[in-house]
Amino acid sequence: MTQKLSKEFKQIRTSVFRKFKYDARQINVKDFGAGSKKLLPQRKVSSIFRNSSSTGKYAELLFQLSSFKCPKNILELGTSLGIGTMHLHYGCPEAAIYSIEGCPKTLEVAKENFIGDKSKVHFIQSDFHSFFKDLINKKYDLVFIDGHHDGKALISYLDLLRNYIYEETIIILDDIRWSDSMYESWKEIINNPKYHLTIDLFRMGIIALRPGQEKEHFIIKL
Repeated sequence: MTQKLSKEFKQIRTSVFRKFKYDARQINVKDFGAGSKKLLPQRKVSSIFRNSSSTGKYAELLFQLSSFKCPKNILELGTSLGIGTMHLHYGCPEAAIYSIEGCPKTLEVAKENFIGDKSKVHFIQSDFHSFFKDLINKKYDLVFIDGHHDGKALISYLDLLRNYIYEETIIILDDIRWSDSMYESWKEIINNPKYHLTIDLFRMGIIALRPGQEKEHFIIKL
């Protein structure tokens, strides 16, 4: 069943989106991955917002998946401005969210503008590999990977996740067609027998380990 966005969340989201849209502050963005195709290292917050994928129908998809899954623990690799974080949080306010961002300046903005129960949201400034190196034994029910945008790196992160996911974990991959390497890795994931469920949503992909079912792949237009 589709969960509707509450009136309160719609108002909060509208306020945050309006603020980002006209935020002329410039910050020095430290890219640990492939970087932006469109933006220079020194970027306006409004430009980062304009190029974010976690708005519109894809942001609402994060909300719906969080609401449907009702996860205990959510892992987000790539906080950016915290828009995806916000949708994951309001989809399931009871979930503990661990959001990882390599760029300290971007994370400062995300923290400043995040609205919600901050006791449930943990922002961590780290590159992804260092985060996994120091990670204690924890299982995540929902994972959103939105960073680096390099196909080989994506595969390495999925390998690193093996000890922290289980059969029912839902993994959301952003920008699967961002580059040739990302798309090649996405096709590799589709053909990997350990991922029993894969869903292609054009911009995003969803994967899950479901050893009890036949391998299935779906292409869905949002």
